[in-house]
Amino acid sequence: MTRALTPRLRRGIARLAGLGRRPAPGLRVLTYHRVNDAHPRDRLSVTTRSFAAQMQALADSGRPVVALGDALPALRGEAALPPRAVALTFDDGYADNHAEALPALDRHGFKASFFLVTGAVGTAGTIERYAACCGADRMLGWDEVRDLHARGHAIGGHGRRHRELASLTADEVRDEVGGSLRDIEERVGERPRLFCYPRGSVDAAARRIVGEAGFEAACTVRPGPNAPGADLLALRRTEVAGDDTLEDFLFKLDGGFDAWHALAQRASGRRRG
Repeated sequence: MTRALTPRLRRGIARLAGLGRRPAPGLRVLTYHRVNDAHPRDRLSVTTRSFAAQMQALADSGRPVVALGDALPALRGEAALPPRAVALTFDDGYADNHAEALPALDRHGFKASFFLVTGAVGTAGTIERYAACCGADRMLGWDEVRDLHARGHAIGGHGRRHRELASLTADEVRDEVGGSLRDIEERVGERPRLFCYPRGSVDAAARRIVGEAGFEAACTVRPGPNAPGADLLALRRTEVAGDDTLEDFLFKLDGGFDAWHALAQRASGRRRG
């Protein structure tokens, strides 16, 4: 829907949707999926040049970029949260995260969290959602995952098969959640602390199982920042899309699209990525 609007009109509508609302303080968690030049029509693929420009703009903005796991004490109220702090996350585990995104992250010393569909690691791209609409791409291999981890990036769970947790039985959710945790711990050598709900699908039962499995925090697709005292198993995030201009990106950092995204999600009746 928003793709058909010009960037200026899109930001204008977003401003109207948030009229009278002041940007809320808290940790802004950005969501990326793929970084490549192969899928210009895929709104979840940010071009390599755009990603590099966004990371440069983020560095120039003076906002502190923190690892999501390192921010958890502040979100629990046990430490101070730096003003305007930003965390970076990548969903699904595509190989271009290592090949295309990592150089820009390393250039600025930014640490990110990579959420893996562990059953797809090392494959030619088995997440049907992407293969059907945008073509399959190679997923990260375990050697690349271990390299990300060795460079100080966090490896988190995103299920074993990218299934919508709210539609599953309790046993199926445990397999998806606990299985992804065990896969990562076995292959990476460290127990993951972070989880991301596939397609943003979560209900109270799934949320409880994620906590019981041992994950300290979990990410949703609900928009907005996360202030101290936030529900750590329902962290909010801001998606960066392939059709975002650099102005859109900076607007998102300031929460300019939060109200618009919340309205759009309520209108569609879903919480999906």
